[in-house]
Amino acid sequence: MAWFFGAVIFVLALIGGLYWRWRKRVAAEIAEGAEIEWAHFQKNEPDFLAGMSREKFDEIYAYVMTPRFPGYALAAFVSFCAALPATFIFLSGLIFGARSLGLIPEPVEVADRLLLDGDQVRFFKSAPPEAALYYIQDLGGFYYFFGVLFVWLVIVAFFMKRYHARRPGYLRDEIIRNR
Repeated sequence: MAWFFGAVIFVLALIGGLYWRWRKRVAAEIAEGAEIEWAHFQKNEPDFLAGMSREKFDEIYAYVMTPRFPGYALAAFVSFCAALPATFIFLSGLIFGARSLGLIPEPVEVADRLLLDGDQVRFFKSAPPEAALYYIQDLGGFYYFFGVLFVWLVIVAFFMKRYHARRPGYLRDEIIRNR
């Protein structure tokens, strides 16, 4: 298990490093674009930028033009990886508690309720009764599958809501808003 977590941490660190390098290159390109836009506004519409410093303009330009999706995708992926062990612990505790309270039947009880034809289970045609017990025990994966799916959908919903709520407007709108 330690190897698995080590591999996950290594992959996340590698992806984080690639994201950091990409972000530096994008920041350099955005700084170049800000310089061009500043010169354009100073030449064609000097009154529009009256009272705004160059640093504030660069900040607004970077806020509007920086691609945000890769950062949100990386944050969601890290959240998926971090939430997985916590989700399994929570679901295991939930299932243990439900079994303790008798809310989830034991596999033996479910196997006993299946119709038997002699020593064969009708549901399985050519399998001994122990096969029904193993099959019913494997149905417990149903809880884990849909539990993990639910947690991942919550994570995606959270990041998509933040992504759209913090969406910047056009450059001209943001300059007007920040005056």
